[in-house]
Amino acid sequence: MHRRAFWVSVMAAVVVTGQASPTYAESGPADLLAEAKWTSTGGGKVAAEAKFTVADPDAVAGLLVIPGLAKPSLTLNGKPVSGPLNGMSYSRFQLDPQQYLVKGENVLIVRGEVGGKGQRPAAGTPQARVLGYTPEMAAIQTGPVLGTAGSDFFTVTCRTNVPAAVTVTAKPAEPAGGRETSATSDRGFYHRLHVKLSPGTRKFAYTVTVQAGAFKKTDGPYTVGVPGAGSTLRFAAAGDNRSNPKTWHAITAAIEKAKPDLAFFSGDFVFHGAIDDLWDTDYFGPARSLLATIPTYGVLGNHDQNSPVYFEMFYSPGGDGRNMNWSQQIGDVLFIGIHGGRRGNAAQWIEPVLAQSKAKFIFLFTHYPAWSSGPHGKEGGGDSRKVIMPILAKYRATAMFAGHDHDYERSEPPPDQGVTCIVAGCAGAPTYQKDSQSAKLNPYSKVFVGTPNYCILEVKGDTCQMQAYDLKGNLIDQATFKARTASGAKKTD
Repeated sequence: MHRRAFWVSVMAAVVVTGQASPTYAESGPADLLAEAKWTSTGGGKVAAEAKFTVADPDAVAGLLVIPGLAKPSLTLNGKPVSGPLNGMSYSRFQLDPQQYLVKGENVLIVRGEVGGKGQRPAAGTPQARVLGYTPEMAAIQTGPVLGTAGSDFFTVTCRTNVPAAVTVTAKPAEPAGGRETSATSDRGFYHRLHVKLSPGTRKFAYTVTVQAGAFKKTDGPYTVGVPGAGSTLRFAAAGDNRSNPKTWHAITAAIEKAKPDLAFFSGDFVFHGAIDDLWDTDYFGPARSLLATIPTYGVLGNHDQNSPVYFEMFYSPGGDGRNMNWSQQIGDVLFIGIHGGRRGNAAQWIEPVLAQSKAKFIFLFTHYPAWSSGPHGKEGGGDSRKVIMPILAKYRATAMFAGHDHDYERSEPPPDQGVTCIVAGCAGAPTYQKDSQSAKLNPYSKVFVGTPNYCILEVKGDTCQMQAYDLKGNLIDQATFKARTASGAKKTD
């Protein structure tokens, strides 16, 4: 059905306190409540009922309800309005029309608060919006985001603005002539796809196609190198991206310029993980180019609040990809991510992983550092120092990467007490300086810089070179790690 004809048929017949006002839109989603006038019950409280008619619910691809109120409570046709994920706080509610709309009259009831005590909405000003999307408006809202990847597969996640199906198609770029592969998700808002690669692929280009009804829209192509396909393996490390999207965007641009095969982030992606909007504005949006082209691994931080968004948008190694603790060997390097450090249960999980590893290098990523001269150094590292570090020392791991304190620091405890501990925790969050008792808190500190930072590591043969940079690209630290041997991993500054 033509877009104009569709909205004319809907007519958005809004009935509020006895008034009716038809409206429709030709170029964007129609606001079904554009003419609504809300009544106030006083004390800043709003309670209103809006009625609108829909001639053909099947022609509506998606709904977006914007309450325009604090602490909103909404029902549509008697069903409580909620966002796509349980446990999240929403200022805008994406709805599946198939679950909410009915043919004919639809009833929206809105309750909430406006401003401070005693304030009332201005006369004639709508306090809520209901936007209707046609299939042609279907698009990727968040992503695409590359997750765990290997020599014969890669994973992609994304979020669409309406319930849709998503197909990811990969075409080998190097060597040319390989078999094209694809995977398709079920209809929904969040999409998680595991795509096999043609054998021997070293580089590929992928596209993401969104399908709502008969309409299809393709994003890409994006070109990606297969990690571990070359003689070297390069990866980036950073963390604590929240609070400053501008700095975070600059960090991601610098990391992209270094052309790593993989990227690792040690938590605190946003300031409040339960607030839905922040994930797009503060993390995914500023990092869109990096996330679409570089497989990205993460671990949860305290600010992330075990957010359901994290588990939907990050695809970790193993099982269904929604793991708090994960590990994957790529080439000669074993990468491990854990959730904990304060009071986690990662210790029981990590020891058997380390015990069976013959990797030349082992890097562990966590949010909580075992050693830190910053304000969080007073916490004593929690499980990271008392439990995790001794296990890493026992199995001669290479280094621990962490965040939590917003600075850069490299610490070198004695071999019998741990391994190199690197805090790369300022990729957007406010910078920290050394605690006044830092000498006592962390006697093993070698380098400390209170500035935004990121690290680039390159593994070649039996050597791993690490370089840490500030936001301007200045080298602030470097270290060389040697492959693990029978006598333990060796490092020279």
